[in-house]
Formats: sequence, structure tokens, C-alpha cells
Amino acid sequence: MQQQLSGLNFVIIIPTTKSAIPTVSSAFFDAANISSGMELASEPISAPNYARVEYKKGDKQSVIVTSEQNRVEFSETLNSEYNEAPAIIRMSTSYTQMLPNLGCEAVVINFRGFKACPEDSYAASRFITSNFLAKSSFASIGKSPVRASINLVFDTERCPVYFSIAEASMRSEEEEATTPIVVFSGSFSYVLKGETSAEKLAYMHECIGNWQFDYAVFTDIVNNHFLAQNVVEPSYQQVPQLEADNNFYAVSAV
Repeated sequence: MQQQLSGLNFVIIIPTTKSAIPTVSSAFFDAANISSGMELASEPISAPNYARVEYKKGDKQSVIVTSEQNRVEFSETLNSEYNEAPAIIRMSTSYTQMLPNLGCEAVVINFRGFKACPEDSYAASRFITSNFLAKSSFASIGKSPVRASINLVFDTERCPVYFSIAEASMRSEEEEATTPIVVFSGSFSYVLKGETSAEKLAYMHECIGNWQFDYAVFTDIVNNHFLAQNVVEPSYQQVPQLEADNNFYAVSAV
């Protein structure tokens, strides 16, 4: 199914009981063959409470690995028509295989993307309230269109899916002006099954390896239930511009 969102991002989030910050480094990734065939895109960041490494992937894509105390994230831009498995599949499985004692108890598979609403500074607000909220008098409170975000939990057979819709803004490298956007985010939260660390690790790798099933569910939710053909594209008189919203992504997980 063709994905209708732009700026697709695929994130693997691994909560840990032990700090993973010292392990998120280009030196360790090179030595462990985790970053095989990849070049650094920027200078790595290493601090007591945060670490970040970014690699190039193709002309405009990148892979980013970050860690904050008890959490590791592998992030990659995702083409709607992918021809090969995302690099973070191999990287995250290799990383956890090399470090089986981090105390992993869960894994979250997250997909994010956005729909641009370039009509005016309130277009994203109107898109959410017109399509996803029931008409009510509260919408007329205030001197500008009400701003809203939506958080849902879908209890699917595989795992809970934490789904959010929020407005944000995007600034391109070429332009100074910001564009209102509606961000759709879906987090598939798996509690690792197994009695031993080895069993939990094997289940984690199974969840990560089956990422396409989760991506298909995310695409179905977005395309067929939120961006279906009957979505209303409201037309309103333009109002004075508000200060841009810098809160780009909001994710619920674990």
C-alpha cells in the first residue's frame, strides 16, 4: 500500500536497565562491525547523560543512534518504496547481540510521518479539528482556531499501538518560512517474552525483524482511517500568523 505521508521516519527504541551511553560511540560501532560500510555524517556527541552518532545513507538519508541513560534509539529516514531492509534492522540486532547484559525488557517500533498544510499558519489546526474532532461550541473559544493533539491506543493482536496526531511546523533548509504540518506517529510496544536474557533477546530480534508487519498496520491506520478520500479540506479566511510551533514530534511509548 502506498504511504501518503511525507518525511517518513523509522525508529527502534530499546529501554535498558543499565546505562547504554558509553556504548553509543563510533569507536565501539566500528570495532563491533555495527556500522560496517557507513561513513560518519557529523561529529559524534558524547556527554555524561547523552550520546549521539550519525551516519550517511545515500545522498539525503541518514541513520542516527542516540542514548539517554536507560534508553537507546536507532532512527532512519524511510522511503515509501524501500528496496532494501533499513540499516537500523541490522545495526540494532548486532548492537544488542554484542551487549546482552544491558537489561532489555521491551522494544518499541515507531513510525512517524507528516502531512503538510501550507495554506496558512492555522491550516494544521483546522485540519485536525475539522476531520478528527466532533463539532462543538468549544471550537469557537478564543481569538484563533483551537489547537489540538490526539492520543489513541489500539489494542491489536500483536501488541498495543500508541498512536498520536499533533500539529507542528517544519522549516526547510532553503526557506526561512515555516510550514504547518500534521504529524502522525505510531509506536508498537512489545514487552519481551522469555525467562532468560537469551530468550528475551531472541524475541526482541523477532519483533525487530517483523517490522514490515507493523509498518503495514501503521500505513493502513493512516491511509484508510485518517487520510481516506472523505477527509475534509476546510477553507477558512486567513487569520494573523501565530508564532511557529517548534514541537515537531510527539511519541508515546512503553
